[in-house]
Amino acid sequence: MCSERPRVITGALFVDYLRWCVESVIDDPDIEPFSFTALEVAPDGSLFATRPLAGQVMIIEDSDGDQLPDTMRTFAEGLNMPSGLAYHEGDLYVSSGSKIYRISAGGSVDTIVSDLPVGAGFPVSGLVVGEDERLYVAVGAPCDNCEFDEPERGAILSMTLDGADRQVIASGFRHPADVEFYRGKLWTLDSAPRSYQRGAVDEVNQVETGAWYGFPYCLGAATVNLASDQFDCIASAPPRVLFGAGARPSSLAAYPYDTLTGTADTLIVVLSGEPTQIDFVGYKVVMLNFDDHDQPLGATLLLPFRIESTRQAYVPYEGEGYFWRQYITLSELGWGIYPQQPLAVAVNSYGWIYISMTGGQIVALRPANETPPWEDFYPIWTPMHPDYDPSA
Repeated sequence: MCSERPRVITGALFVDYLRWCVESVIDDPDIEPFSFTALEVAPDGSLFATRPLAGQVMIIEDSDGDQLPDTMRTFAEGLNMPSGLAYHEGDLYVSSGSKIYRISAGGSVDTIVSDLPVGAGFPVSGLVVGEDERLYVAVGAPCDNCEFDEPERGAILSMTLDGADRQVIASGFRHPADVEFYRGKLWTLDSAPRSYQRGAVDEVNQVETGAWYGFPYCLGAATVNLASDQFDCIASAPPRVLFGAGARPSSLAAYPYDTLTGTADTLIVVLSGEPTQIDFVGYKVVMLNFDDHDQPLGATLLLPFRIESTRQAYVPYEGEGYFWRQYITLSELGWGIYPQQPLAVAVNSYGWIYISMTGGQIVALRPANETPPWEDFYPIWTPMHPDYDPSA
């Protein structure tokens, strides 16, 4: 049980403690606030994490044989704002400014790309290796809200594992903070300017080769941006999932493991939020589920979780609406993760979920040893239950 595990955290993060044990991996408040902005798990269970302001990639390994990483050391340093990680066949790929590095298990570093577009605007961020043995990387737009003619900005790029044959797969993104393969397809994120007041929203997108996703003219589903009031947004590929502006989705992880009832075949999204928010659309980690046509059905709110509020636990997706405009109010500050922000998520082969957050913290969500009888605890609903009928 959770109480028998030496690094269990109780009461601080407010998750569903009947299902998950929350265990500390790293807790070092002396590390600068935006540490650990990307996470990646190797097949042996080692956890990699970026420290962009320090120019480092860290490795966290299991020192006591309990399969939970606990000892951190520097894996690579001297990098320029490392921001994305992908592990493949013994090598760690790192996006870092204009470069992509390939780092071997022994620590040797090869620069496979040195000329990704950088400068003003949003940085190069997430990357992932596909089943086609190609590397996919997300590159941000050069501005918050402007027209531009750089084809590799605001785009998803693809290349071979040695950096050759670089192609633009899709474009029209403002800040595609991460990329992930889920159900054999590539997915990414995007976010709207917080100051934009005309209905723009944050997004989860399924990436189709050759598609254009709207920025800078369109933000969200058929929403005309200030750059061109006459632009027809129907020409842009629509997002799959919408969040309120300010949710700031920052990280993705596919969850193919049936670790707990209803968790299999879901997509985990980190909503970092913004420190200036007053409605707290972000500051959450959510587990999305989709139908057979990749349309969203609903989501479980992993963090923060409130048993007495079914709306915060499982939320059906209502077509044109979007998730969680405001479900944490100013009177509830101190619940869940606030004032810290979640930053990144990764999943290991056991189905354990690693979440990093500001304040130099990484936690692990691991299932309790025994699964409680859900109906005894949740008489109204069961989280992500296979029998849940969203039309009921």
